Amino acid sequence: MARQSIDEQWQQFGEHLASAPGRLPVEVRRQIRTRATEGDGGDGIPAALVPFVDLVADRSYRITQESVTAVTDAGHSDDEIFEAAVVAAYGAADRRLRAARRAWEGR
Repeated sequence: MARQSIDEQWQQFGEHLASAPGRLPVEVRRQIRTRATEGDGGDGIPAALVPFVDLVADRSYRITQESVTAVTDAGHSDDEIFEAAVVAAYGAADRRLRAARRAWEGR
């Protein structure tokens, strides 16, 4: 049995985050991943989650209790907020990994 490369494992992990059973629908998690990875899109993400997803993906150090409370007040559960944060963090990490590889390869 051939061993998977780290790249394959990384992509498989991201797919698992997006498609495993959870509180947020799979399509919403896929949209969050796309938005965090590509910096745009996400038409299927509930409006109250969009600013939170962007904050996690681009400026996670600025997340405050108020950021989370705003999403909770909009009707999202702690589980949904956690899932959105994890998928957005993965998408942002994937975006940065790709940028680092392009820089490393001189592209």
